[in-house]
Amino acid sequence: MNKNRLKAIVLGLTLCCVSTLYAQQDLMLSQQLFSRINVNPAGTGNNEKFDVFALGRFQWAGVDHGPKTCLLNFSGYSEQYKSSLGLTVHFDNLGVAHSTTNAQIVYSYHLDITEKYILSMGLSGGANFGYFNPENNILRDEAERNNGITYVKEKTTEVSPDLNFGLEFTSMHWMVGASCTHLINDTSTTFRSGRHYYFYGRGFIPLTEHFDIAPALVYMHKHKTNVLEINAMAFYNRFIWGGVTWRPDLSNPADMSMMAITLGLEWNMFRLGYTFDLNMGRYDNLPSNTHEIMFSCFF
Repeated sequence: MNKNRLKAIVLGLTLCCVSTLYAQQDLMLSQQLFSRINVNPAGTGNNEKFDVFALGRFQWAGVDHGPKTCLLNFSGYSEQYKSSLGLTVHFDNLGVAHSTTNAQIVYSYHLDITEKYILSMGLSGGANFGYFNPENNILRDEAERNNGITYVKEKTTEVSPDLNFGLEFTSMHWMVGASCTHLINDTSTTFRSGRHYYFYGRGFIPLTEHFDIAPALVYMHKHKTNVLEINAMAFYNRFIWGGVTWRPDLSNPADMSMMAITLGLEWNMFRLGYTFDLNMGRYDNLPSNTHEIMFSCFF
């Protein structure tokens, strides 16, 4: 890797960490629709099985201190009570010295509108844990440690309550959902994400006896940030799937900012998926080596 390339990567990482530090924001995951309770507590329990979902995202793999995200969702459904109960834990390592962990208990109630349509209403609550350790920073100029204005000398932790609410309307072949996360937090801080609004829809269309397609659209709004995700997946015998995700730059729709390629398979009660992100347009100077690995099982 040449020096100019390395400088571009380091600069990109620095800008990413600084922007996150002062404007904490949820990360949109390419395989999020397989398990949604961390962004919409209503998106759980449409079958009578227990669902364990784990996902890891490694951004700019190979670059020291690149951002890392880990997500664990667990949910179960009771037909007797028309209710689901779950747990979601989300960890973000945002840079050299900054990390956050969010843990919430999830509940949703399922209302049978007809035999074909279900309305789910969900609420989740828990806590957000923020952590900053300046000892992990390596400074180019050690004199900066004595600058009390721009350099934090002490380890910092913060624990704050968190609350999410959402709705989801489903049928056999499609679903639509809306949610609001971090209801208590109107604005972002160093350790807390501000209020986010999510809207999404997904279809499941049988093409032949063996092939199905699942187009999806996800929109996220936070303050002045707007993120759109367009996704299409193809399934063969409900065993192998592959798809493409596109996140256009909404400030310049003609500039394709990111594309992700997903491959996966499902066997009995197990599901495994992999996504590779490609930076494009004005972001193509950053390395396209972001990986997302998903594993889930039903029992």
